[in-house]
Amino acid sequence: MNKVSIINNFKLQDYFSHPFPFFLINNAYDEKTYDHLEKDYKLFNNYFQKNLRYKENNIRLQITTQEFFNSKLFTNSIWKDFIEFHTSKVFFMQLVEIFRKDMEKIYPKIIDIIDRENNQENFLNIRNEENKKKFKFVADCQPGINTPTIYKSSVRESHLDNSAELFAGLFYLRDNLDNSSGGDLEVMEIKKNKKAIFYKKSLVQNQSDLHVYKKIKYEKNKVIFFLNTKDSIHRISPRSETNIPRNLTNIIFETYNLNTKLFSLYQKQSGYISTIKNFIGIK
Repeated sequence: MNKVSIINNFKLQDYFSHPFPFFLINNAYDEKTYDHLEKDYKLFNNYFQKNLRYKENNIRLQITTQEFFNSKLFTNSIWKDFIEFHTSKVFFMQLVEIFRKDMEKIYPKIIDIIDRENNQENFLNIRNEENKKKFKFVADCQPGINTPTIYKSSVRESHLDNSAELFAGLFYLRDNLDNSSGGDLEVMEIKKNKKAIFYKKSLVQNQSDLHVYKKIKYEKNKVIFFLNTKDSIHRISPRSETNIPRNLTNIIFETYNLNTKLFSLYQKQSGYISTIKNFIGIK
């Protein structure tokens, strides 16, 4: 067990297969470890405050794994260990085991590739343009913020993530002085006999055909991970005015080297009907 692992406190009772596979962890870390992570997160807050876009309303600012390791600002931080572990093959394979049963149903060919090739040199590495071409899977861990809200707004309406993404996770580090409301992640479900229609690649057009299946409060030391599928629609609820940023770290694993996207979407403009590629075995 790695002390910085974000899933040390995972419990099977916090795993859901519907409306898409995801799991939650409340109090991911013990108090001492979380306090250390929170204290060193101020390095990121100070870094982002120097960004010219920091004054814009409720936008996402983040630093990639590659940018993190190219900088000397964070080398003595606990976040070095955090990012190294959460972009590792060890962590990736732990997520695979948590999601395995659902992956065998949804992405059977992906599971076959993982089981067959996880010991190969070109299996997984940190995400950058070169590695996207060379490796079966790429990883990124991105400490970030949503900038303070000048007026009530949502950073993201109902959407799907990049179809190259296999796993996505969020770790919340809410500031103790943050008394704003909103900024919660909402797991969305399409109503019975309805089909999600997308525009601008991944935003849901027919919002009225969705309902909130589960609201995941923006709270300190909370974690959510999900398997990215054609049903993994989610959104962030509007956040009230505040001068305090929304602190979150994003962890993702993607695949660009399998000659196909994980799924395609129904877009009304083109009349294109959503279909999962035969390559990944979805009917």
